[in-house]
Amino acid sequence: MTLDRRIVTLLACLTVGTVVGVWYAVTHHERTQSYDDDDNDTDAEPGTFASTSLKSVTVVFRHGDRSPAFDYKTFPNIYENNFPEGKGQLTKIGKQHMYQKGKLFRRLYNGFISDLYLDHEILVKTTKYSRTFMSAAMVLAGMYPPKYYQKWSFSETVWQPIPISNDSPDQTMLFRNGSCPYTIWFMKNDNDVIINNYNETQIEELLSHLSEKCGIPINIEAMFDLYDLFKSMISNELQLPEWINHEQFQLMELIYYEQTRRVYNNKKIQNIIIGPLIKQISLNMELQSNSPDYIKTKNNMHLYAGHDMTLGTMMYFLGNNKIKLPDFGASAHFHLYLNKTIKVFYYNKWDNENGEEMSIPKCGYSCNLDDFVNLINNEMSTEWEQDCQIEGN
Repeated sequence: MTLDRRIVTLLACLTVGTVVGVWYAVTHHERTQSYDDDDNDTDAEPGTFASTSLKSVTVVFRHGDRSPAFDYKTFPNIYENNFPEGKGQLTKIGKQHMYQKGKLFRRLYNGFISDLYLDHEILVKTTKYSRTFMSAAMVLAGMYPPKYYQKWSFSETVWQPIPISNDSPDQTMLFRNGSCPYTIWFMKNDNDVIINNYNETQIEELLSHLSEKCGIPINIEAMFDLYDLFKSMISNELQLPEWINHEQFQLMELIYYEQTRRVYNNKKIQNIIIGPLIKQISLNMELQSNSPDYIKTKNNMHLYAGHDMTLGTMMYFLGNNKIKLPDFGASAHFHLYLNKTIKVFYYNKWDNENGEEMSIPKCGYSCNLDDFVNLINNEMSTEWEQDCQIEGN
């Protein structure tokens, strides 16, 4: 090979090497930069409850906005046209709201919970419904956007996989799937009581009107399902049918709230639905309180995704009988402090930034842990299967 050819070959190699080096530097910088984007968020302000005296937190929340579970002949395409997710599923709006709910949890507890997701720090459980599971996933996406080494994609992403289990002690399913004889008996008899407590003629006229417009027989129980459909339509920004006027809707709402109030306030139903859950919460707090104050124990935050029945019976058990119906994304927050006292806060909606501190029965606004545990043990039996039976059978 001549000297000139060697020089040309050397220059070509140097040129290729330079180009490759520049390409690597640029792409490596872009990739590194993608990991660094938005990581300044880690310097966010400490959360509202980021106190060094806070030992553990348990949050029970209702799922996000969902599609209804009821349809009727004269509105045959309601799901195809308005709720493509199917019956009883988390809607697009519900996903957005629960993502924002997760961001709210971050604002409340930033500093108490780490900026990065840590497996030993938080435990998440849901009921066996897809809408609660998906709501929990959206909440976690809002709480723990991936940062630093947890960014698993070179493209922008707002979520990371976080474990969720569907073995919540919440027993709402017993009320909904008809497997608890007592709740079936109670609802049937309570519907008769409600009719007797209101203007029977007015209710009969309403049911007749609804039956005609829906194309199917509508009794009290079906009216509750129809009202639920209307509420789902409203929450998803849809117009109600023109044949339901304001006065009729108000009467449906009044009867619905009366029925839910009677259900939430029933001690036996409270024990059946939330007894196992609230006993688990008190047990978790006992275990947390027995660890040394200077040690951050495993799972110092518990999240339970549930239903309106979960929050409603829980709030009535705790003495809050003013709520009519827990809204989508409502939440109850149980705080255990280093001095072994408990406080409870209630947020009535997914976007409520300022919760209400709850007075705990026989305690007040601050309850000694032992007193709280005694309250649960005295008021909640462990005979849940027996409670589901109808007395005399």
